[in-house]
Amino acid sequence: MFPSLFERLRRLRPAGPASLTRQLPAALGALLVLLLTAFISRSVLGAAAVRTLPFLIAPMAASAVLLFCLPAAPLAQPWPVIGGNVVSALVGVACAQAADPLLAAPLAGGLAIAAMASLRCLHPPGGAVAVTAVLGGAAVHDAGFWFALAPVGLNSVLMVLGALAWNRLSGHRYPHAQPAVRPPEAKAGFASEDLDAALDSYGETLDVSRDDLASIFAETEQRAAARRARRHCCGELAHPVPASLAPGMPLAAARALLVRHRLPALPVLDDAGRLSGVLSMARLVAAGGSASRPLPARARRATALLFGRDMAPSVGELAETAFEAVGAQAPVTELLARFHAGAKLVFVTDGEGKLVGMVQPGDLLAGLELGVMDAAA
Repeated sequence: MFPSLFERLRRLRPAGPASLTRQLPAALGALLVLLLTAFISRSVLGAAAVRTLPFLIAPMAASAVLLFCLPAAPLAQPWPVIGGNVVSALVGVACAQAADPLLAAPLAGGLAIAAMASLRCLHPPGGAVAVTAVLGGAAVHDAGFWFALAPVGLNSVLMVLGALAWNRLSGHRYPHAQPAVRPPEAKAGFASEDLDAALDSYGETLDVSRDDLASIFAETEQRAAARRARRHCCGELAHPVPASLAPGMPLAAARALLVRHRLPALPVLDDAGRLSGVLSMARLVAAGGSASRPLPARARRATALLFGRDMAPSVGELAETAFEAVGAQAPVTELLARFHAGAKLVFVTDGEGKLVGMVQPGDLLAGLELGVMDAAA
């Protein structure tokens, strides 16, 4: 009984957004911007108005918590702050004029939430702004709907401008732009519909956008894959090349091997077994060959007349010396970088440059999955 109770209480323990050392600068920024907002608002409203009308309303301190401690939160963006506070003030003033304060205050809070939600400017301090418009006293009531413009609108704009300047100076992005997320399945182990289903099953609104969640999850998957890859070397993932070419081999024989093994390229090895070049099907076709059969004699003569020479008669004259290759002891992250850059086939060599094998993207994925299974076992 008691362990279960303690466990439930532990789960209710609040989780702070960041360490104290990161929140202290935010507190300093909130202090300075609130001070600046109060000074400018009092100057704009004038001495006569501030004797009765508040030049800085209390909910601005609540807005400061979001603007400076959680600048990436959807509820802390400029439109929710400005729109949410102003719309709530308008709702509160309307309720104050239409009903007794006992009913008007809770009615203003509820209707303000509905209005902010419908206008996509939900901002928690907006509820307090609505109630302030009802219970703020005679000066607020006398100001009427102007209360939504000044001080509410003026305070909100100044707070957003101050947060923009402070977050830029402290290295935080504000306003927070939604990331340009590629489909999660392009680089992570989940699909868009998986994330949508998980959010639906959670049954609650989170103070983080769906795109931010997708970016965080995809980045986590990518970093986890890179961490697992550092435990392995390229030689572990390499598998034998089904065929290799010699520099003096005729192109017809090389073409036949490429077609038979359905590979985009084959390695060219010297007499010592070292990788000296690569002959690809694309290179072969571009030089005037055919992907399926040798070039007929008539076509060879036409090629010679057009280009001034015949096709290269042997593999060595057509092989490319620039190719994708990594060392057998190199970390698998080398392969990740090559494939991310667009490589379709990477050859693996030993310390002497001799061919060990080759790796294709599917081999890399299979190897990482196997590594995870081995670690779990």
